Amino acid sequence: MLSKFQSHIKSNYSFLLKERFILCCSAGVDSVVLLHLFKAMTSDFVVAHCNYNLRKDFSNMDEKFVKDLCEKENLKFYSKSFDTLKIKKKLKKSTQVVARELRYEFFEDLSKKININYILTAHHMNDSMESFFINLSRGSGIDGLIGIPENNGKILRPFINFEKTEILKYAKKNKIKWREDASNQSNIYLRNKIRNELVPLLHSLEGNFSKNFQKSLRYLKLSNLLIYDKIEELMKEYISYYKNDILIDIKKLNSSAHKEAFLYFLLRDYGFNDWDKILLLDQGERGKKICSNTHILFKSTEKLVLRKNIKNNVVDAILDKYSKEIKLGHSLKISFCIAEKISKNKANLISVDFNKLSFPLKLRNIKNGDYFFPIGMVGKKKVVKYLKDKKINSVEKFDKLVLVNGDDKIIWVVGMGLDRRFSVSDSSKKIIDIKIDND
Repeated sequence: MLSKFQSHIKSNYSFLLKERFILCCSAGVDSVVLLHLFKAMTSDFVVAHCNYNLRKDFSNMDEKFVKDLCEKENLKFYSKSFDTLKIKKKLKKSTQVVARELRYEFFEDLSKKININYILTAHHMNDSMESFFINLSRGSGIDGLIGIPENNGKILRPFINFEKTEILKYAKKNKIKWREDASNQSNIYLRNKIRNELVPLLHSLEGNFSKNFQKSLRYLKLSNLLIYDKIEELMKEYISYYKNDILIDIKKLNSSAHKEAFLYFLLRDYGFNDWDKILLLDQGERGKKICSNTHILFKSTEKLVLRKNIKNNVVDAILDKYSKEIKLGHSLKISFCIAEKISKNKANLISVDFNKLSFPLKLRNIKNGDYFFPIGMVGKKKVVKYLKDKKINSVEKFDKLVLVNGDDKIIWVVGMGLDRRFSVSDSSKKIIDIKIDND
């Protein structure tokens, strides 16, 4: 294996023999063998270890093992200890996800601190195989089926085309010591169940499963490149931009045979996963929306609009008579003050008759069917029609807010028009100025 590894490094990673890198070592056989193999080629690297404190004294013993190994091999050693269970509870994520995020954050910070460009992990072919089946079981799509990438920015995985059996064989032949993580034998984790039960079964089948699996991954990666090229073409045809919004042309989308695939590839990175509802969204009424944790997708007249889901997008603020100033979301602020005389109405400021108000007031987004009685017009007008007459496009309409009375009557289409039922008259005894600012 040594000669195979050295040939692999010289052919694909020769730059690692000329500059320093971080080698991540857990104390397990994979990373310990990787350390030994690189030590036979260069000494110009440092070692990093994460102590997750998940296995009581065993975690500390792992850290000591790696530290002692580095002292023996005269390698610089860095480590960081985490209260993983406390962090997991705070973030409400699984132990494995939290551990992964913590280690990569540590490795990234360390690389910046000591000015090193590359971080090496000991992921191998079996890890990639396990990830394939995990993602397959979760319906993650083709990106999840192409395995762990060999290179991902500064993260390099020189073992990714090597099998676990090769690594173990080399370690035993060369009497290399390592530490076993007993939790790897527990099948409470999906990855362990796949590793301990499914993968051995697949290897027992006729033919060279590992070789054929590797070949299939390569074909999937090549197919994925073609898909991305096609998606880029469709994005140029279907998508336009308005401020920070992504606008999808509904007519063009529905005329395509690739509608479902296009929406999947466009929206998956924004946290959406309810694909059945997404595919029907363009058939719903205007304003219908679907939210992920980070974004909102809604239907305007002719577009599907993708927008970052900040609090200002969907406002439902309750304002009592004692409110003086309320901050909404990241930048929106509404303030009230008693006025001696009528202020000149502006886009962000109105004067109203205090005694005509019934609290609590509410600031909210426009709803279908909303109407008000605009100053200077006869009768009432639907808010949507009013905005259309004011040349407000369908995407901008979604941003518009209304201030409503306690009985849900509209007081103000914010920034656009005051309802005359609440305007100040000669008989008004108390005037209040209402102002909205975007900080």
